[in-house]
Amino acid sequence: MADYDVCFREGRVYLWGQLLDLDLYVAEEKIALLCRRGEGPSARQVISVAGKMILPGVIDLHAHTRDPGYTQKEDFTTISQAAAAGGVTTWIDMPNVEPPTITVQLFEEKRARAEQASLVDFGHFASGVDLKEIPKLAAAGVTGFKIFQVSGAYPHDPRLALNDDGQLLRRFREIAKTGLPCVVHPFNQSLFDFFSEEAFARGKPRNHVTFAELYTSEVVWGSAIASLLSLQRESGVRLHVVHTHSARSLRLLRQAKASGQTVTVEIDPKYFHLGKKDLDEKGPQVCPAGFVTEDPERMAEIWRSFHDGTIDSVGSDHAPHTKEEIEKQRTDAWGAAMGNPQYDHYLSIFLNDVHEGKITLANLVRCLSENPARILGLFPRKGVLLPGSEADLVVVDFERERILSNEGLYTKVQWSPYAGWKVRGMPVLTMVRGTIVAENGEVVGKRGHGKFIPGIAQRGPVTLG
Repeated sequence: MADYDVCFREGRVYLWGQLLDLDLYVAEEKIALLCRRGEGPSARQVISVAGKMILPGVIDLHAHTRDPGYTQKEDFTTISQAAAAGGVTTWIDMPNVEPPTITVQLFEEKRARAEQASLVDFGHFASGVDLKEIPKLAAAGVTGFKIFQVSGAYPHDPRLALNDDGQLLRRFREIAKTGLPCVVHPFNQSLFDFFSEEAFARGKPRNHVTFAELYTSEVVWGSAIASLLSLQRESGVRLHVVHTHSARSLRLLRQAKASGQTVTVEIDPKYFHLGKKDLDEKGPQVCPAGFVTEDPERMAEIWRSFHDGTIDSVGSDHAPHTKEEIEKQRTDAWGAAMGNPQYDHYLSIFLNDVHEGKITLANLVRCLSENPARILGLFPRKGVLLPGSEADLVVVDFERERILSNEGLYTKVQWSPYAGWKVRGMPVLTMVRGTIVAENGEVVGKRGHGKFIPGIAQRGPVTLG
C-alpha cells in the first residue's frame, strides 16, 4: 500500500527563492517528501501539475469576516470560500464586528463559530483597548491584538479606537508582556477631521472622492507612524503597522528597522493598485483608494520598500460591504461604510505584478507567505514547502490569462473592485493541510476543516526574510 496520500507530479516547486523541478508528496496533513521528477514512490492520488508552479499557501494577516453581527456582508463560510478560491490558506481577522471582540467570552464565542464554518485555517486579533482584558485574552489564546487609531462610521468603530498617546502607551506596555503582536491601524484622526472641515468650508462635496483624497493624505499617516514608533521604542511592544502607503511612513519605518526597533510593516493591495481611473469608473467600490497611485513619489517609495525589505508583508484588508451600503458614500462618505472585498481575485492581482516586472516572485512569496508565518511564530510549520511543513499550498498556472469579473465569486457581496481587469496568472488548486479546498475555480472544501491558530509569544525582533 502506498505510504503517501497525494503526489503532485511534474510541477515546479518554489523553495528558497527558486523554482525546482521536483515531485511533492503529501501524507497526514504535511509535506512528506520532495524528490526528483519521476523518481519517487507511489501515492494514493497522483495529480499532474505539468507546466505549473507550486507555491506556499497565502497567509493573510488582515481580514474582516463581518461575523458576528454583519453577516449580510460576509460570514465565516463565505470568507473562507473566497479565500480558498484566491489562494489563501490561512486568514487572521479583526475585532470590529458586533459585538466587538473585547472580552474572553466574546472571543471564545467567535472562535467557536469559525471552527464550525471555516474551510481554511484562521486566527483572530482581538481588541487591545480594554487594559484589564489584555492578559486574559492572551491566556485564552488570541493570535494577537488590534488597535485602531481611526474612528468614525463602521467599520471604524469608535469603541475600538485609541488616539491618546498616554492611553496607547499603557496598552502597548501590557501587550508587550504577552509577547504577542500588536497590530495598529495608524491614523491622525484630529488632522483628518481638520482637513475635512477645511474641505467642506471650501464647498467640496462630502462624497467618496473627497473622502479618498483626504483619507490618504501623507501627513495623516506619516505623523501617526512617527508617534507610534516613539511609543514602540518606549514600550518594547511587537508593533505591526498596516496600511503603510505613505512615503514618509515608509522612510520612517526603514530607519526604525535599521536601528533595531521591533516593528513589522504591512501594505494592502487596494492602495497601490486601484487608481483615480478606477475611482471615477467604479465610484464607492474603490474608496478609500484612488489617489496614492497618482503620486509618483509614493509609488516609487512603495516599490522601493518591497525591494529593500522595508515592507514585510501584504495584508488583503478583505473588507466586504454590500453595494447598497457603500453607495451611500456618494452623498455622505463620512457616515457610510467603506472598504472592498479582495479574496476571490487576490493572488491573480499579484501574479500579474510579477509578469509586469513590478515585484519578483521571490519577493511576493516572502510577503504573502514566509514573513506572515514568521510574524505569527509559525515558520517553518507554515509559509514554506519543506518536508514536515503543513501541506498548505497553491498550484498556479502562471501563464493563464483571464478577464476578472463579478461572475462566480464566493464573497457574499458578489462584487470585486478588480472586475474588468485583464490579468496573467491564477491559482488553479488550493490545499490546506493536505486537503484540496479549491480546484479549477470551484471551491470543494468542507465547512469546519479550518483550524484555529493560537498566538505564539515571541520576544525581541522577529527574524524575517
